[in-house]
Amino acid sequence: MRRCADRPVLARTPGAAARGRGARAVGSALAALTLLCGLGAGIATAQPRLDEREALRLGQAAIGAEVPDLMLLDRQGRPVRLAGYRGKPLLVSFIYTGCFQVCPTQTRALLEAVNGLEKMLGAHQFNVVSIGFNQPFDDPQAMRAFAAQQRINRANWEFLSPPREAVGTLTQAFGFSYLATPAGFDHVLGVTVVDARGRIHAQVYGDRLRADQLGRPLRELLLDTPLPAASTLAAVVERVRILCTVYDPDTGEYRYDYKLILELIGGALFFGSAATYLLLEWRERRRARKASCGAPLSSGRSA
Repeated sequence: MRRCADRPVLARTPGAAARGRGARAVGSALAALTLLCGLGAGIATAQPRLDEREALRLGQAAIGAEVPDLMLLDRQGRPVRLAGYRGKPLLVSFIYTGCFQVCPTQTRALLEAVNGLEKMLGAHQFNVVSIGFNQPFDDPQAMRAFAAQQRINRANWEFLSPPREAVGTLTQAFGFSYLATPAGFDHVLGVTVVDARGRIHAQVYGDRLRADQLGRPLRELLLDTPLPAASTLAAVVERVRILCTVYDPDTGEYRYDYKLILELIGGALFFGSAATYLLLEWRERRRARKASCGAPLSSGRSA
Protein backbone atom coordinates (compact mmCIF):
# COMPACT_ATOMS: atom_id res chain seq x y z
CA MET A 1 0.00 0.00 0.00
CA ARG A 2 1.59 3.27 -1.11
CA ARG A 3 0.59 6.86 -0.70
CA CYS A 4 0.60 9.85 -3.00
CA ALA A 5 0.87 13.52 -2.11
CA ASP A 6 -0.08 15.61 -5.12
CA ARG A 7 0.52 19.26 -5.94
CA PRO A 8 -2.08 21.98 -5.22
CA VAL A 9 -4.79 22.09 -7.83
CA LEU A 10 -4.73 25.91 -7.90
CA ALA A 11 -1.40 25.63 -9.70
CA ARG A 12 -2.79 23.15 -12.22
CA THR A 13 -2.08 25.31 -15.27
CA PRO A 14 1.28 27.03 -14.63
CA GLY A 15 3.47 28.63 -17.28
CA ALA A 16 6.33 26.85 -19.01
CA ALA A 17 8.94 28.04 -16.52
CA ALA A 18 6.82 26.96 -13.57
CA ARG A 19 6.20 23.56 -15.19
CA GLY A 20 9.97 23.15 -15.52
CA ARG A 21 10.50 23.92 -11.85
CA GLY A 22 7.66 21.54 -10.97
CA ALA A 23 9.21 18.74 -13.04
CA ARG A 24 12.57 19.21 -11.32
CA ALA A 25 10.84 19.14 -7.93
CA VAL A 26 9.07 15.92 -8.86
CA GLY A 27 12.30 14.26 -9.97
CA SER A 28 14.04 15.24 -6.76
CA ALA A 29 11.16 14.03 -4.62
CA LEU A 30 10.90 10.70 -6.41
CA ALA A 31 14.63 10.18 -6.05
CA ALA A 32 14.14 10.59 -2.31
CA LEU A 33 11.34 7.97 -2.44
CA THR A 34 8.76 10.38 -1.06
CA LEU A 35 6.30 9.87 -3.93
CA LEU A 36 5.53 13.60 -3.89
CA CYS A 37 4.57 15.38 -7.11
CA GLY A 38 4.44 19.05 -6.19
CA LEU A 39 5.45 22.51 -7.28
CA GLY A 40 7.89 24.64 -5.33
CA ALA A 41 11.10 23.55 -3.71
CA GLY A 42 10.36 25.36 -0.47
CA ILE A 43 7.71 22.99 0.90
CA ALA A 44 8.44 22.19 4.53
CA THR A 45 9.48 18.64 5.27
CA ALA A 46 7.40 18.53 8.44
CA GLN A 47 3.91 18.31 6.98
CA PRO A 48 0.78 16.33 7.82
CA ARG A 49 0.90 12.68 6.85
CA LEU A 50 -1.85 10.17 6.43
CA ASP A 51 -2.00 7.41 9.03
CA GLU A 52 -1.51 4.32 6.87
CA ARG A 53 -2.73 1.86 9.50
CA GLU A 54 -5.92 3.80 10.06
CA ALA A 55 -6.43 4.19 6.30
CA LEU A 56 -6.01 0.45 5.84
CA ARG A 57 -8.39 -0.28 8.71
CA LEU A 58 -11.05 1.98 7.24
CA GLY A 59 -10.62 0.40 3.82
CA GLN A 60 -11.03 -3.13 5.16
CA ALA A 61 -13.97 -2.08 7.34
CA ALA A 62 -15.82 -0.92 4.22
CA ILE A 63 -15.81 -4.44 2.72
CA GLY A 64 -19.35 -5.76 2.63
CA ALA A 65 -20.92 -2.30 2.75
CA GLU A 66 -23.36 -1.18 0.08
CA VAL A 67 -22.23 1.66 -2.18
CA PRO A 68 -24.55 4.70 -1.81
CA ASP A 69 -26.68 5.53 -4.82
CA LEU A 70 -25.33 9.03 -5.45
CA MET A 71 -25.70 11.15 -8.57
CA LEU A 72 -22.41 12.05 -10.29
CA LEU A 73 -21.49 13.66 -13.62
CA ASP A 74 -19.65 11.93 -16.45
CA ARG A 75 -17.04 13.56 -18.71
CA GLN A 76 -19.76 15.18 -20.80
CA GLY A 77 -21.51 16.63 -17.75
CA ARG A 78 -24.36 14.11 -17.93
CA PRO A 79 -25.85 12.78 -14.66
CA VAL A 80 -24.91 9.19 -13.77
CA ARG A 81 -26.23 7.20 -10.82
CA LEU A 82 -23.89 4.75 -9.12
CA ALA A 83 -26.78 2.29 -8.94
CA GLY A 84 -26.74 2.23 -12.73
CA TYR A 85 -23.55 0.15 -12.58
CA ARG A 86 -25.19 -2.69 -10.71
CA GLY A 87 -25.54 -5.97 -12.55
CA LYS A 88 -21.79 -6.31 -13.23
CA PRO A 89 -18.63 -6.12 -11.09
CA LEU A 90 -17.22 -2.59 -10.89
CA LEU A 91 -13.65 -1.35 -10.37
CA VAL A 92 -13.47 2.04 -8.63
CA SER A 93 -10.38 4.25 -8.48
CA PHE A 94 -10.20 7.66 -6.77
CA ILE A 95 -7.89 10.14 -8.51
CA TYR A 96 -6.76 13.74 -8.33
CA THR A 97 -6.45 15.41 -11.75
CA GLY A 98 -3.94 17.96 -10.48
CA CYS A 99 -1.28 15.27 -10.12
CA PHE A 100 1.41 15.14 -12.80
CA GLN A 101 3.12 11.92 -11.73
CA VAL A 102 1.61 9.39 -9.32
CA CYS A 103 -2.09 9.41 -10.19
CA PRO A 104 -1.39 9.25 -13.96
CA THR A 105 1.07 6.41 -13.34
CA GLN A 106 -1.51 4.56 -11.26
CA THR A 107 -4.17 5.08 -13.93
CA ARG A 108 -1.90 3.82 -16.72
CA ALA A 109 -1.09 0.76 -14.62
CA LEU A 110 -4.81 0.20 -14.13
CA LEU A 111 -5.26 0.52 -17.90
CA GLU A 112 -2.67 -2.21 -18.49
CA ALA A 113 -4.39 -4.40 -15.91
CA VAL A 114 -7.77 -3.80 -17.56
CA ASN A 115 -6.29 -4.79 -20.92
CA GLY A 116 -5.24 -8.10 -19.40
CA LEU A 117 -8.60 -8.59 -17.70
CA GLU A 118 -10.46 -8.03 -20.96
CA LYS A 119 -8.48 -10.85 -22.56
CA MET A 120 -9.59 -13.17 -19.77
CA LEU A 121 -13.11 -11.95 -19.10
CA GLY A 122 -14.18 -9.79 -22.00
CA ALA A 123 -14.96 -6.07 -21.75
CA HIS A 124 -18.68 -6.80 -21.36
CA GLN A 125 -18.16 -8.58 -18.02
CA PHE A 126 -17.19 -5.59 -15.83
CA ASN A 127 -17.05 -1.79 -15.64
CA VAL A 128 -14.46 0.72 -14.43
CA VAL A 129 -14.91 4.22 -13.00
CA SER A 130 -12.33 6.79 -11.95
CA ILE A 131 -13.74 9.35 -9.50
CA GLY A 132 -12.19 12.79 -8.95
CA PHE A 133 -12.33 13.60 -5.24
CA ASN A 134 -10.86 17.14 -5.30
CA GLN A 135 -14.03 19.13 -5.87
CA PRO A 136 -14.93 21.50 -7.38
CA PHE A 137 -11.70 21.33 -9.40
CA ASP A 138 -12.08 17.73 -10.63
CA ASP A 139 -15.07 18.77 -12.73
CA PRO A 140 -16.20 16.99 -15.95
CA GLN A 141 -13.86 19.13 -18.06
CA ALA A 142 -10.84 18.25 -15.91
CA MET A 143 -11.81 14.56 -15.86
CA ARG A 144 -12.24 14.58 -19.65
CA ALA A 145 -8.80 16.14 -20.08
CA PHE A 146 -7.25 13.62 -17.67
CA ALA A 147 -8.80 10.68 -19.55
CA ALA A 148 -7.55 12.09 -22.87
CA GLN A 149 -4.03 12.48 -21.48
CA GLN A 150 -4.05 8.80 -20.48
CA ARG A 151 -5.60 7.85 -23.85
CA ILE A 152 -8.51 6.09 -22.21
CA ASN A 153 -11.67 5.96 -24.30
CA ARG A 154 -13.44 2.71 -23.50
CA ALA A 155 -17.10 1.88 -23.43
CA ASN A 156 -16.77 0.20 -20.01
CA TRP A 157 -14.64 2.94 -18.35
CA GLU A 158 -16.01 6.30 -17.22
CA PHE A 159 -14.52 9.28 -15.35
CA LEU A 160 -16.95 10.75 -12.84
CA SER A 161 -17.25 13.96 -10.81
CA PRO A 162 -19.28 13.85 -7.57
CA PRO A 163 -20.94 16.95 -6.10
CA ARG A 164 -18.69 18.74 -3.64
CA GLU A 165 -21.08 18.11 -0.76
CA ALA A 166 -21.16 14.36 -1.51
CA VAL A 167 -17.39 13.74 -1.51
CA GLY A 168 -17.25 12.97 2.22
CA THR A 169 -20.13 10.49 2.06
CA LEU A 170 -18.73 8.85 -1.05
CA THR A 171 -15.13 8.43 0.15
CA GLN A 172 -16.26 7.23 3.57
CA ALA A 173 -18.51 4.60 1.99
CA PHE A 174 -15.63 3.27 -0.10
CA GLY A 175 -13.16 3.39 2.80
CA PHE A 176 -10.97 5.81 0.83
CA SER A 177 -8.78 8.05 2.98
CA TYR A 178 -7.06 11.29 1.97
CA LEU A 179 -5.47 14.23 3.74
CA ALA A 180 -4.89 17.78 2.50
CA THR A 181 -1.26 18.86 2.86
CA PRO A 182 0.78 21.91 1.79
CA ALA A 183 1.84 19.80 -1.21
CA GLY A 184 -1.72 18.92 -2.19
CA PHE A 185 -3.14 15.61 -0.97
CA ASP A 186 -1.79 12.53 0.76
CA HIS A 187 -3.93 9.50 -0.12
CA VAL A 188 -3.73 5.74 -0.40
CA LEU A 189 -3.49 4.27 -3.88
CA GLY A 190 -5.64 1.33 -4.84
CA VAL A 191 -8.80 0.05 -6.48
CA THR A 192 -12.07 -0.99 -4.85
CA VAL A 193 -13.84 -4.03 -6.31
CA VAL A 194 -17.65 -3.80 -6.10
CA ASP A 195 -19.89 -6.79 -6.80
CA ALA A 196 -22.92 -6.85 -9.08
CA ARG A 197 -25.25 -6.06 -6.16
CA GLY A 198 -23.40 -2.85 -5.35
CA ARG A 199 -21.51 -4.15 -2.31
CA ILE A 200 -17.79 -3.70 -1.75
CA HIS A 201 -16.10 -7.07 -2.28
CA ALA A 202 -12.37 -6.30 -1.98
CA GLN A 203 -9.74 -3.57 -1.68
CA VAL A 204 -6.64 -3.96 -3.87
CA TYR A 205 -3.81 -1.61 -2.90
CA GLY A 206 -0.79 -0.46 -4.87
CA ASP A 207 0.25 2.14 -7.44
CA ARG A 208 1.22 -0.43 -10.10
CA LEU A 209 -1.60 -2.94 -10.11
CA ARG A 210 -1.34 -6.07 -12.22
CA ALA A 211 -4.08 -7.94 -14.02
CA ASP A 212 -3.84 -10.90 -11.65
CA GLN A 213 -4.32 -8.73 -8.54
CA LEU A 214 -7.66 -7.52 -9.85
CA GLY A 215 -8.40 -10.74 -11.72
CA ARG A 216 -8.62 -12.82 -8.54
CA PRO A 217 -11.56 -10.95 -6.96
CA LEU A 218 -13.25 -10.52 -10.35
CA ARG A 219 -13.02 -14.25 -11.06
CA GLU A 220 -14.47 -14.96 -7.62
CA LEU A 221 -17.44 -12.73 -8.33
CA LEU A 222 -18.12 -14.08 -11.81
CA LEU A 223 -17.64 -17.75 -10.96
CA ASP A 224 -19.66 -17.58 -7.73
CA THR A 225 -22.64 -16.04 -9.48
CA PRO A 226 -25.13 -18.87 -10.16
CA LEU A 227 -26.17 -19.31 -13.77
CA PRO A 228 -29.85 -18.50 -14.37
CA ALA A 229 -32.22 -21.40 -14.98
CA ALA A 230 -32.67 -20.36 -18.60
CA SER A 231 -28.94 -20.18 -19.33
CA THR A 232 -27.92 -20.58 -22.94
CA LEU A 233 -25.08 -22.78 -24.13
CA ALA A 234 -23.08 -19.62 -24.83
CA ALA A 235 -23.39 -18.56 -21.18
CA VAL A 236 -22.16 -21.97 -20.00
CA VAL A 237 -19.23 -21.86 -22.45
CA GLU A 238 -18.37 -18.35 -21.24
CA ARG A 239 -18.30 -19.57 -17.63
CA VAL A 240 -16.03 -22.47 -18.57
CA ARG A 241 -13.76 -20.12 -20.55
CA ILE A 242 -13.26 -17.91 -17.48
CA LEU A 243 -12.60 -20.96 -15.34
CA CYS A 244 -9.92 -22.20 -17.74
CA THR A 245 -7.79 -19.03 -17.82
CA VAL A 246 -4.72 -18.55 -15.65
CA TYR A 247 -2.30 -15.67 -15.13
CA ASP A 248 1.16 -16.10 -16.65
CA PRO A 249 3.67 -14.08 -14.57
CA ASP A 250 6.30 -14.37 -17.32
CA THR A 251 4.18 -12.51 -19.88
CA GLY A 252 1.98 -10.57 -17.45
CA GLU A 253 -1.11 -11.75 -19.32
CA TYR A 254 -3.85 -14.34 -18.96
CA ARG A 255 -3.78 -17.49 -21.07
CA TYR A 256 -5.82 -20.65 -21.40
CA ASP A 257 -4.83 -23.56 -19.16
CA TYR A 258 -5.08 -26.34 -21.73
CA LYS A 259 -4.30 -29.00 -19.13
CA LEU A 260 -7.36 -27.93 -17.17
CA ILE A 261 -9.41 -27.81 -20.36
CA LEU A 262 -8.43 -31.41 -21.20
CA GLU A 263 -9.24 -32.48 -17.64
CA LEU A 264 -12.67 -30.88 -17.88
CA ILE A 265 -13.32 -32.49 -21.25
CA GLY A 266 -12.16 -35.87 -19.93
CA GLY A 267 -14.35 -35.52 -16.84
CA ALA A 268 -17.34 -34.51 -18.95
CA LEU A 269 -16.84 -37.49 -21.25
CA PHE A 270 -16.53 -39.86 -18.30
CA PHE A 271 -19.66 -38.62 -16.56
CA GLY A 272 -21.47 -38.50 -19.87
CA SER A 273 -20.55 -42.10 -20.62
CA ALA A 274 -21.52 -43.20 -17.11
CA ALA A 275 -24.85 -41.39 -17.37
CA THR A 276 -25.52 -42.98 -20.77
CA TYR A 277 -24.69 -46.46 -19.45
CA LEU A 278 -26.96 -46.00 -16.41
CA LEU A 279 -29.77 -44.71 -18.62
CA LEU A 280 -29.52 -47.68 -21.00
CA GLU A 281 -29.34 -50.09 -18.08
CA TRP A 282 -32.42 -48.51 -16.51
CA ARG A 283 -34.36 -48.73 -19.78
CA GLU A 284 -33.36 -52.37 -20.29
CA ARG A 285 -34.53 -53.35 -16.79
CA ARG A 286 -37.77 -51.45 -17.25
CA ARG A 287 -38.41 -53.23 -20.55
CA ALA A 288 -37.70 -56.59 -18.91
CA ARG A 289 -40.16 -55.85 -16.09
CA LYS A 290 -42.87 -54.89 -18.54
CA ALA A 291 -42.30 -58.07 -20.54
CA SER A 292 -42.49 -60.17 -17.35
CA CYS A 293 -45.72 -58.50 -16.19
CA GLY A 294 -47.39 -58.84 -19.59
CA ALA A 295 -46.69 -62.60 -20.07
CA PRO A 296 -49.88 -64.89 -19.81
CA LEU A 297 -50.12 -67.11 -16.78
CA SER A 298 -49.80 -70.87 -17.56
CA SER A 299 -52.58 -73.22 -16.32
CA GLY A 300 -52.41 -77.01 -15.79
CA ARG A 301 -55.13 -79.79 -15.90
CA SER A 302 -55.31 -82.65 -13.51
CA ALA A 303 -55.88 -86.09 -14.95
